[in-house]
Amino acid sequence: MKPIKAIAIAIAALISFSACAPVGPKVVAEDSVGVQMFMWNWNSVAAECTDFLGPAGYDWVLVSPPEEHILGDQWWTHYQPTSYKLDSNLGTREEFANMVSTCKTAGVAIIADAVINHMAASDVNGWAGTEHTKYDYPGLYGETDFHHCDSASGGIEDWNSVDQVQQCELLGLSDLDTSKQSVRDKIIGYLKDLRSLGVAGFRVDAAKHIAAAELKKIVDAMPSDTSWIFEVIGTTPDPADYKAMGNTFSFNWMSQSTQMFNSFGSLNGAADPTALTLFEDSANLVTMVSNHDTERNGEALNYRDAPAFALANAFMLSVPYGVPMVYSGYAFSENDASPNLGADNKVLDASCSKFASPVDAVTDGLFVCQHRWNEIAGMVAWRHAVGNTAVLKQFDDGNVYAFSRGELGFIAFNNGDKKYEGSVKTTLQPGVYCDLISGGFKSANGKCKGDAITVDADQNAIVNVASKSVVAISAAAQVR
Repeated sequence: MKPIKAIAIAIAALISFSACAPVGPKVVAEDSVGVQMFMWNWNSVAAECTDFLGPAGYDWVLVSPPEEHILGDQWWTHYQPTSYKLDSNLGTREEFANMVSTCKTAGVAIIADAVINHMAASDVNGWAGTEHTKYDYPGLYGETDFHHCDSASGGIEDWNSVDQVQQCELLGLSDLDTSKQSVRDKIIGYLKDLRSLGVAGFRVDAAKHIAAAELKKIVDAMPSDTSWIFEVIGTTPDPADYKAMGNTFSFNWMSQSTQMFNSFGSLNGAADPTALTLFEDSANLVTMVSNHDTERNGEALNYRDAPAFALANAFMLSVPYGVPMVYSGYAFSENDASPNLGADNKVLDASCSKFASPVDAVTDGLFVCQHRWNEIAGMVAWRHAVGNTAVLKQFDDGNVYAFSRGELGFIAFNNGDKKYEGSVKTTLQPGVYCDLISGGFKSANGKCKGDAITVDADQNAIVNVASKSVVAISAAAQVR
């Protein structure tokens, strides 16, 4: 069968799929918690969904791009597609499908990183053997399917020009002309293929480089329960045009997190509803402390700032603002380096057995497993326990900041360099509670694995918070 005919048949079948696909709630929602598992292979994600992510309460996982990519041992090769085959050094189509199914059984949805703005920047062959040139992908795209803008270099030179941002090449990557229905049809076919395997939604890479009106036609062609997260950095073009179609990432939240936890005394009132209104509107907003780009370019906290990174994630998970996404990656010294690769150049399986707490000294190439750190995993359980309750009874003492969430939870942060001991007014009922941070999200035979925290008859929590640490209790974690 010739490639063009095969693609046409696939697209027709996928259009049929969308017409009868069941429609349900979107998984990237205000009451959900996600995690980006950067460069984890499919078999490792599947195992982690069963062993940890599902039991810990994570609702969805953002996985790296699944399509065929150019050959190479750098992580960014995954952002240079050569075809829409589900075959990469993270796994095969069969392994991808098994991951989606296994995670669904564990109660965890898969969000796929969708690279649909562009193809490759060179003629390096694809992982699955696809031969191509920069503007010719046999059976898929030809030269007329790409933008060829009139800047001197062919790339983006004026970042204040919407036309250049959306029609010139980003980092030399061949820019797809999504104004063409034929181009959009192929993209839609690829995304529907992923949906047919059970993928719940997509992070659209470089979304602002696709005209919003053209991207909306792709979004509208997908099942209405598809979750979307658009990568839109800066103010050109207007992020509101993308937020109207789904979620966008809050790079502002990331910047504020870095400032708050890199300096003393800056948490005072940070969770106050009035303070939160000073940020952008939290509707359809995904918050994060870092991602794969920002942990490399110095704009965000990363695993090397282990205590601050852990506290910043705990704070993100503690406030009623946006949809939080935890970031979990691997150790690196060279920004371009992949995680450890096998002799076949496939990404090796992840192992998280050693990382239940913040670690800033990890061997390059090994996964850091930040999503398992007690300060983060314990807060996932805490967030689900407090729901959408309001921030109440705030307390501030220098570098110590605490607050309650309705009558369901209490949390205290110590961003200073000295231990804090004292009593703090809460809204919880008197009793003994299990600290979800020192013990993680689990209990042993129904007993608290963490420190016991007493709330006295006057609803004061008797707390002992170590330097650069946090304690969190909830009504669901009351032991007596």
